[in-house]
Amino acid sequence: MIRPLAIAAALAVAGVSAAQSTTVMIMSLEQGRAQLVINGSVVRQLRDGQSSPEGVRLIGADRAKAVLEVDGKTLTLALGESTVATAELKADQLGHFVTTAYVNGVPTRAVIDTGASAVSMSRDEAQRMGVAYANAPRVQVSTAGGTRTAYRVTLATVQVGGVTVRNVEGLVRDGGREELAVTLIGMSFLNAVDMRRTGDTLTLTRRNF
Repeated sequence: MIRPLAIAAALAVAGVSAAQSTTVMIMSLEQGRAQLVINGSVVRQLRDGQSSPEGVRLIGADRAKAVLEVDGKTLTLALGESTVATAELKADQLGHFVTTAYVNGVPTRAVIDTGASAVSMSRDEAQRMGVAYANAPRVQVSTAGGTRTAYRVTLATVQVGGVTVRNVEGLVRDGGREELAVTLIGMSFLNAVDMRRTGDTLTLTRRNF
């Protein structure tokens, strides 16, 4: 069941972590030099071995990629890539965040649901998307309509907007769309992102390192 109040409570906690890490985007690349946008606003030009006042160090760069040290972690970014990926969703009239998600690359109508423990879908939707569940473990799950049987699966990728999470726990419920009319984007996906709500806009941020 979708719970707008639960979403609001989760956002109040999850939004606190969104500003704690340094973000970097690659603006331009040359041999031995890179231009970066740091924390979404500061532009820095660094040469190999140099560090910015924000603590971002360029280990090495060529025309294809930059190797950086950010917050003590080493990562490689190509031109235009960033350490974060985001998705912005608008609430509908009921306060629900409905979107098109991609499960294993296949589109599905979905809703953000912090009350769901995993990404959940009906058996019909799983079959349409090619999710193999027949030999998966059977479990009992609690729903608004009572206890239901479901199959626990691992989804290779789940994508919402620009945010992709790999190896996501999923639940395939027995029954068709009359059982579950829309795919639920539950906590097995949402635990991998920061959530921040401003008015009727929900922003999901995925840190890529």
